[in-house]
Amino acid sequence: MKKLKQCILSSLFATFLSTTLYAQINKIDSIRIILRKVTNDTTANKAYLDIGMEFEKYNVDSSLVYYKLALKNAKESKFLFGEANANIFLSKYYIMHFNDYKTANRYITDAKTILEKLLQNETTITGREKIIEKLISVYSGLSIYYSNIGKNDLTVFCIRKSLSLAKIIKNNNLIARSYYNLGYHSLVLDDFPAALNWFLLSLKIRENIDPNNLHELYIGIGDIYFNLKYNSKALEYYNKVFKLKNKNFDANVRSYISIGNIYLKQSETSKAFEFYKKAEALIGTYQLKRSQVMLYNSLGQYYQQMGKNDLALKYFFELLRIGEHSQRKEVIAITKLSIATIYEKENKDKLAIQFATSSSILAKENSRLDTYWTAEELLSRLYEKQNQHQLALYHYKKYIITRDSIENTENTEKIVKSQMNYEFEKKELIAKAEQDKGKAIALQELNRQKLIRNSVTVFSILIMILSSVLVFNYKKRSNISKALAQKSEELYLQKAVELIKNEQVKSMRNYIKGEENERNRIASELHDSVGGTLSAIKLKLRKITEDDKNPQIDKVINNIDELYQEVRSITHNLITPQLKDSVFIEIINNLVNDIKDATSLEITLEYLEEDKINQLSEEIQVTVYRMIQELLKNSVTHSNGTKIEINLNKFEHELNLVFEDNGSGFDPATKKIGIGLRNIETRTKALGGKLIIDSVMGRGTAFNITIPC
Repeated sequence: MKKLKQCILSSLFATFLSTTLYAQINKIDSIRIILRKVTNDTTANKAYLDIGMEFEKYNVDSSLVYYKLALKNAKESKFLFGEANANIFLSKYYIMHFNDYKTANRYITDAKTILEKLLQNETTITGREKIIEKLISVYSGLSIYYSNIGKNDLTVFCIRKSLSLAKIIKNNNLIARSYYNLGYHSLVLDDFPAALNWFLLSLKIRENIDPNNLHELYIGIGDIYFNLKYNSKALEYYNKVFKLKNKNFDANVRSYISIGNIYLKQSETSKAFEFYKKAEALIGTYQLKRSQVMLYNSLGQYYQQMGKNDLALKYFFELLRIGEHSQRKEVIAITKLSIATIYEKENKDKLAIQFATSSSILAKENSRLDTYWTAEELLSRLYEKQNQHQLALYHYKKYIITRDSIENTENTEKIVKSQMNYEFEKKELIAKAEQDKGKAIALQELNRQKLIRNSVTVFSILIMILSSVLVFNYKKRSNISKALAQKSEELYLQKAVELIKNEQVKSMRNYIKGEENERNRIASELHDSVGGTLSAIKLKLRKITEDDKNPQIDKVINNIDELYQEVRSITHNLITPQLKDSVFIEIINNLVNDIKDATSLEITLEYLEEDKINQLSEEIQVTVYRMIQELLKNSVTHSNGTKIEINLNKFEHELNLVFEDNGSGFDPATKKIGIGLRNIETRTKALGGKLIIDSVMGRGTAFNITIPC
């Protein structure tokens, strides 16, 4: 039965296909008859292009032959407008069927040169409008080329040029096309508000003048919903493509792939693969090489998700070859990132670093921020696995800075969602309201009669429903009251815990403040009392030696000098630095330089956002100074290392201090924490921060301290 059904379906499809091909061949034969009779070069050129367009529906190789015949005919007859037009057709053909943007650009540039010369010499209004229409197609083609090689400024310039020319000749169809191109470019750059705005402007025009050719707009709007994770809405717009009367096989392929991507995101892999195969069949039939790029990327993602990395790499490397051949930097960047992700999972870290680094550079050059920060995050993880902490931190900084800039657009995306709900659902609501109104009028009399006949029954049912509702509401209010009481108790306990925590933090801060005051008092006592006493003893001994030279007394005087210098050093370390009249980073530099001068250690200090660090509150600056001072003392005394690296970085809402040495290290789980580290821990908690200690015997120690500010 199943085989019989398949045979019937195959027969029906074959009948439909043969009928369609027969109709197309008849049309081509009709054009050929006209072509044999014409003597006018203009008509011949148009006939060649018309035959080429018909062949493009089912025999793309023949299509290319006739486009080249049109170009040859125009050149031989010196029909410049026809030559420019044939170049435009060939440019579109090479993009669609060969994915060859370089050759396409050569044809479109030739067309631009010819049309600009013709425009200079044309004097009639009709003639100028005809040339400008073709120039608009030229600038549209150039914008596609520049977009694919990552030259965003030139892309926008060409689209804007198309728009201004379309407005000059008041051609609404071409104005709508330019709006679409601006929307598509904004979508590529993840600027969803701008993309939506341009798509809406284009849709408003196209719905009135060409309602059966909205394929590209439906796909663009679907892509916006997909990026904003509104999958059901995205599916709705992708499926609208198939309902349009005019068929566009390239648009059908892209819709199939996009639907497959949604199912893949939802882990419905069998459905995803089903749509990918539909797309693959159309690509093979109509040689849609441009859409093949999109399909290969999706198939690579599919096989990667299925755990078949070898097959995934096969598609990604083929996609990489296509991207490099066509100079599509965006494709190269995304593909290299996908390859790096697979190599990371296979623990091939060196290869992963190589591909991720290349992806990051290309993505940054082309303003593809989502690809760029994903690559930087991957590089941070890879270098951390390699124990190259400095490089890991360097790439993590880049990731954080770029991610923050992207996350700042979240509010804008919420506006986009609201606009989308308003603009697109508004029409559906209006149409539904009109439909409901008609139904209501038609059924009003019938409903009234039914209401009279069934009034007793309805009344009884209403009584029962009302009783049920009253009982339900009573139970619901009772449950709500209990839930509110429980919630109030939980909030009370939570508030109590917060108060206790705040008191603890306040107590810690007061303790630290008292400790600083005590340090200053002890330093003052040492300087004024002990230091003064030592100076007085030294003067008396000097006086004695003037009368009686004694080597032993000279030795005592030298010891007093050393002791005096030691007291001065202790006093200097104890006293709180004068931050109000000094630059904080310079104070830290002086502290580091003092240790470098007194030891043979190699110490490096790096910082990010110096101005913001210098503007931190005095409380935070004193705390950071004491932490670095204590960590330097511990490292010099206990680590037996040769290098110390200090990183001080100010991010958006926090300060990060990373202190790392290459010393002997220790085991934090077994080693008892000393007074110095306990002081650091107390100071961190007092400011609501976090302290992470990473140490391994024989590898060194790293302290990572984060303080909110």
